[in-house]
Amino acid sequence: MATYPDVELADLQAAYRGWPGGPAEKTALAALVLRVRIERAAARLPSTVIAAKPGISMIERRLYLSIGEPGLSPEAQLRRMQTIAGALEAYVAICEILHGRNPDPAPPLKDIDAWAAAVDALEEDLYPAPAVLRDRTLQDAATGG
Repeated sequence: MATYPDVELADLQAAYRGWPGGPAEKTALAALVLRVRIERAAARLPSTVIAAKPGISMIERRLYLSIGEPGLSPEAQLRRMQTIAGALEAYVAICEILHGRNPDPAPPLKDIDAWAAAVDALEEDLYPAPAVLRDRTLQDAATGG
């Protein structure tokens, strides 16, 4: 089973911020961070969704199994299916770049932005922030705090 036991997402994000150049020069590194976020989201699925041990193998299967998470309404299942489809589209494109199957090793910023939105939506759907934290984050964003 593949995992990233020694790499923290915060460390990857710090490496991205510290990497020389602007966002356009470090899109491949941004893609790597997004890939890790997708894999970590899939690995954290609870045992009520997937009985397998946490890991980053079979990402697509793990994510699609979450559609049947106990307690999801039919509307929530449809929303999750759409969210997962977007995240998996990003995941495949990122893997193509990182594995050298795309002739352009540096994806355009618009792709990075679209992939980041898909990953944000996936994380929010799978692991919604508690209402108090979400409200505080929105308030901080509105006030610049």
